[in-house]
Amino acid sequence: MRQAAAAAAVAICVLTGLSAAGSQLVVREVYLMGTRARLAAIATTREEGLATLDAALTVLERTESDLSTWRESSDISALNRHPVGTPWHAREPLCRMFSGVWAWHRLTAGAFDPGIGRLLAAWGVHEEGALPDAATLERTRAASGLSLFTFDAQGCTVTRQGAATLDVGAFGKGEALDRVNAALGDAVSWMIDLGGQVSAGGRPLPDGWTISIADPRDRTRPFTHARLRGGSLSTSGGSERDVTVNGTRVSHILDPRTGRPAAFTGSVSVWHRSGLAADALSTALFVMGPEEGLRFAERHRLAALYLIPDAGAIRVRATAAFAAAIELE
Repeated sequence: MRQAAAAAAVAICVLTGLSAAGSQLVVREVYLMGTRARLAAIATTREEGLATLDAALTVLERTESDLSTWRESSDISALNRHPVGTPWHAREPLCRMFSGVWAWHRLTAGAFDPGIGRLLAAWGVHEEGALPDAATLERTRAASGLSLFTFDAQGCTVTRQGAATLDVGAFGKGEALDRVNAALGDAVSWMIDLGGQVSAGGRPLPDGWTISIADPRDRTRPFTHARLRGGSLSTSGGSERDVTVNGTRVSHILDPRTGRPAAFTGSVSVWHRSGLAADALSTALFVMGPEEGLRFAERHRLAALYLIPDAGAIRVRATAAFAAAIELE
C-alpha cells in the first residue's frame, strides 16, 4: 500500500513521561505502507516495550497485506479485478472498515471518495505525474467513484457496477492504526507515526506525546508542536510528492468531485478517536479547502486545524473542537 505523503512529522519528546522511575522508552523504525514508520513505547521494562512494538508491527504488516494495491495477493487487489456485477465477499475486519468508508463518503458529500483509482492513474499520481486530455479525463471520471460500487453491510459484500477501482491512500493508514489500537492493551503507552498520521494509545502519559506539525511550504521544517494524549492526528497537505508537469502543478490529492487535482496548497490536520475517520476527514477537508472545510468542520464539530499560506506567512485557523482536543505549543 502506498499513501499520499502528508505534511506532518513526529518528534519523540516525552521527558515528562519518562520521569517515573523505571520507565523505558523503546523505539523502532521500519519501512512499510510506502513510508518510513516510527513506533515507540514506554513500558516498565525494555522487554515489555519491545513485545508491544512487535505486536503492533505484526498488525501493521498484516493490514498492509490486506489493503495494498501494489500486491496482487491483497484483498483490495482482488476486489479491484473482481468481475463487474458479481458480489465480492469481504472478510472481517474489512466489512467493518467498509462501513466506515461509506459513512464518511456520504457525510462529506463525495469530498472523500476512494473509488478514484483510475483517476489517480490518469494523473500519474503514483508515478511521475501526467496531464490527461479532456476526452481522457471525461472518460476516466465516468469510470470512477464509489457510486460505481455497492456495499451490502448485512451480507458483507461489495459489488463493482463498473470498471472503477479502489485506492486506499485516504484511509488505509488510519485503518491500520485502528487495528493496532484494538489489538494492544492498556499496560504500555505507545505511539505510531506512519508518515503524516500519528496515533497514540495504551496507558495515558500525563503530558502526552509531543508531535510536530510541519510547515506546509517545507515538510522538513516543523511549524508548530502539539500534545497528543490519545486518538489519531492525520495531516493532509502539499508535499514533495506534488509535481509540476509542463508548468502545471499536479497535487497528489485529487478532488473527486471534479476529477482534478485539489487547488489548496496549505495543510489540514484532523484529530479523531478513530484513525480511519481522521485519515478520511483530513483528505476531505483538504479537498474542500479552508472556507468550505472550516464551515463543514464546525457544523459537524470536527477537530480540524488549517495552515494556510498567505503572502509569505502562514495563517492558522482551528475549529473549537480542535482547540479543546489538542494543545498547541
